[in-house]
Amino acid sequence: MAKQLDNRPLARLLRSHWLALAPRPTTRMVGDQLGVSHTTVSRWLDGTLLPTVDQTKALADALGITGRARADLLHVAEWVNPHRVTHGFFGISNQTARALELEEQATSISEWSPLRVPDLLQVDDYARRSTGDVGEVTSRIGRQNALFQDGQTRYEAFLGVPALTWRVGGVNVMAKQVERLIDLFDHQPTSVRLVIESPDWHDGQLGPFTLYDGEDGQGAVVIHHVGAVTLLTDHDLVERYRQLRTELEQLALTPTNTRRHLEDVLQEVRNTSP
Repeated sequence: MAKQLDNRPLARLLRSHWLALAPRPTTRMVGDQLGVSHTTVSRWLDGTLLPTVDQTKALADALGITGRARADLLHVAEWVNPHRVTHGFFGISNQTARALELEEQATSISEWSPLRVPDLLQVDDYARRSTGDVGEVTSRIGRQNALFQDGQTRYEAFLGVPALTWRVGGVNVMAKQVERLIDLFDHQPTSVRLVIESPDWHDGQLGPFTLYDGEDGQGAVVIHHVGAVTLLTDHDLVERYRQLRTELEQLALTPTNTRRHLEDVLQEVRNTSP
C-alpha cells in the first residue's frame, strides 16, 4: 500500500496547469464558470482546500486539460482524497503523481541523464519532440514552474555528452535547448554540469536516475524506464546512489568549464544548416 499523501501534489499540479495557460484566466473567471467563489479556486490552487474528484474533473474542463495530462490530474485527485483505495504500485500514469510528491518534499534533487536533457530542464519544443504527448509536455513544463519558482529546492543535473550531440527535433530546437541550459547558470539554486565520456567505468553508465534528499535525512531514488519508473527507498540503496552522485561530481567538468563547453556547442549548432 502506498503511503498516505496530503493535497499538496494535487495543488501543485493544478497550479502548474493554470500557470501554463496563455492567456491565463483569473480565479474569478474560473470560479464563475464552475459556480464557486474565486476564493475557493484560489484555495484549490494553493493547497489549503482539497477539491473533490468531481470538482477536479470540472476544473480540468475549465482549464482545458485533456488527454494524458487530464488522466494524471484525476489520478492524483483520487490518490489524495479521503477514503481512496490504491491498488498496487505506480506505472506510467502514476509517474507524474509520484514525481510531484517527491519534488514537493525534497530539499535537493540530483539527476544523472547521460543521453538526453532531463524533463525538468527541457524547453517546450524539445519536450514535444521527445514525448509526442501534449499532456505530458504540459505536465513537464508545469513541474518546472512549480519547482523553480519557489527557489527553495536545490536542483543539480549531470549531463552526458550524447544529451548535447543527439539533436532532438533538429538544429533549431537544439539551439533553443542549449540556450536554456546556459541561461540556468544565472539562476540559483540550479546547476548543470557536463560529464565527459571516459574509458573508465563508473556505475552511472548503467543508466539515468534521480536522487531526492529531504530535510530529515531520508531519501529516494527514481530509476527511469520507457513509460515507467522504479522507486527505491531502501536506506542502503539510496546511500549507494549518494556515493554515485559524489563520483559524478568528481568526474564532471566545473560549472565554468561546463558553461564554456555549452557555449561552444551552441556556436556549432548555430553554424549548422537546418
